[in-house]
Amino acid sequence: MTNQYDQLLDALENERRYVAKELHDGVAQTTLQLGLQAGICRKLLEGNKLDMLAGELAQLEERIQLASSQVRQMIADLRPPMVEDDATLDDYIQHTIDQHNERGGPPIAYNFDWSDQAADLTSSQTLALVRIIQEALLNTRKHADAQNIRLILSAEDDNIYVTLADDGKGFDPAEVEARVRDKGGAGLNNLRMRAQAIGGNLIIGRDTTGQGAKITIIL
Repeated sequence: MTNQYDQLLDALENERRYVAKELHDGVAQTTLQLGLQAGICRKLLEGNKLDMLAGELAQLEERIQLASSQVRQMIADLRPPMVEDDATLDDYIQHTIDQHNERGGPPIAYNFDWSDQAADLTSSQTLALVRIIQEALLNTRKHADAQNIRLILSAEDDNIYVTLADDGKGFDPAEVEARVRDKGGAGLNNLRMRAQAIGGNLIIGRDTTGQGAKITIIL
C-alpha cells in the first residue's frame, strides 16, 4: 500500500513539474515579451514616432494571439479528448492525430491492429494510453526536428504494444534513461509514470534505422 501511495505522489509531483515547465517555456516567455514590447510602444508614442509604433503594435498583436493560442492548447491538453461517449480507442487516437496535425506536427503513418484486445481495456487504461501518445507527440514536435512519425498499435502473446518512432535527431538512450531515473527528463518520466499506472512498461530507444527516437509501451 505504501509503495502504491508513493508512486501516486511521485506521479502527481511529476505532473506538476511537467505543467510548470510547459507554462515557463511557453506562456511565461510570451507574456514577458509582451511586457517588453509594450514598454517599447510607450517610448515610441512619447517620441511621436507613429510609423515605428504601428509596426511594434502589429507585432504586439501577433504575440497576444500567440499567448492566447498557447493557453488554449494547454487547456485542451489537460481536458479529456472531446469524442463521442461510445468512442473506441481508435477514435480517441484519430482525434489525437488530428490535434497533432492542426498544430503543425510532422505527418503520422498510423497502423491500428488489435481490435479484440482494445475491447478489454478499461476507460482509465484507454485514457492513459491516449495521454501517453499525446505527450509523446508533443515531445516530438518540440524536440525531435522530425519529418515523419510512425505510430503502431498491435497485440502479440497476450501483450499490447504501442510504438511511436520518428526520423528526427534522436538521442542517446542510456543518457535519457539516466535523466529519467534522476527525474531530470520530465516529459519522458511522465510517460513512464503513466505507463506504470496501468500496469505497463516504457522502453526508450532508437528507431530500427539507427536514427531518430523510438518509445514502446508494453501492457
